[in-house]
Amino acid sequence: MSLKGSRIEWIENDYHKEGINIMGTCQNMCPLQEVNLRKREKLVHVLELTDSGYKMVKSYSRSAASANMSVPQLLRPYSILMNTVNYLLLEVSRREDVKMSVMYDFLNDRLRAVRQDMTIQSLPPEECTVLLEPMIRFYVYYGYRLCDHPLNQYDPVLNKKYLLECLKWFLSCSDTLDRKVDVDAIADDFISLNISNTEKLLCDRILIESLYIICNLDDVHPLYRYLSLPKNIKRNYSLAVAYNIAVANLNGNYIRMWKLSKRLCPLTFSAFCLYLPLIQRRAIQVLSHAYNSKQWAVPVKVVQKWLAFNSEDELRSVCAYYGLTATDTVLFNKSKFKSDVETLQPAKNFQAKVLQLKLQDVLTYRI
Repeated sequence: MSLKGSRIEWIENDYHKEGINIMGTCQNMCPLQEVNLRKREKLVHVLELTDSGYKMVKSYSRSAASANMSVPQLLRPYSILMNTVNYLLLEVSRREDVKMSVMYDFLNDRLRAVRQDMTIQSLPPEECTVLLEPMIRFYVYYGYRLCDHPLNQYDPVLNKKYLLECLKWFLSCSDTLDRKVDVDAIADDFISLNISNTEKLLCDRILIESLYIICNLDDVHPLYRYLSLPKNIKRNYSLAVAYNIAVANLNGNYIRMWKLSKRLCPLTFSAFCLYLPLIQRRAIQVLSHAYNSKQWAVPVKVVQKWLAFNSEDELRSVCAYYGLTATDTVLFNKSKFKSDVETLQPAKNFQAKVLQLKLQDVLTYRI
């Protein structure tokens, strides 16, 4: 997926006239006008009710022909947007009085509103990167945690859409900064951010570059991008691992992909795991040709290890789904492999460390 033309959909709307720079003046997380309206209409979300009273955050609003979205009093400047993102992801996300899917819906809506304010004001790239980076982690984290939820609670397609929007926007801003100043200075600035034990949102470009590759394994554009990156970024070990996984995928070396994936950080590993059903399907089809036989079979334990199944029973079930026979061994047969069935939906992998992490943990570590 190329970064060319990656400005997200809001930018296509004519929020501001040429030559006019709109600067928000709202000093609260939610404009007073919206606070009064939503209180009156009883549209306050349960997560905006706290022990100390209302703590409301501006909600996402679709633009309408009759609505003026660029009123300064309704827009939050960068400092307030940063406070809002911190509040949403480091405080609200701790609440345990709602289901995870409800938490996701609320946070997603409020983060979309943040991006809307960013776009209308045309914030500079150095501010956009700082705001977008934790949003990317948010979408990757919940994309994995909610992958087995029903569609009426969580839509993986929409989540991927928002994730890619943020990824492309972040990388486009990074490229702009690369052209403006010395690349080594940018890297030093990112690294010099406070990495103390206190909770603080970080801006880790290496992580985002790695996620861009892993979240687009069937796309060659992230590989071209990697090859064109400055040397000080490209030589990073974690980023090189992501690149090598993508190369192994293009070469059909699925066993190598799994071996390399164990070197990924918890967040990039969880993104990789969402591709496992497709990788496993392709690998089983390849093995059905390579080990095609009516008598010779491969032990289930061996195939389970090769293709990262959670258990032998899971492997047997998947083999049966694709038309193959599996007991203590898997009998690969290219004529019996069902190529016309849909790829199975992702399931949580027991080796994914992100399952033991809270959102706050995922937001505050660096690879």
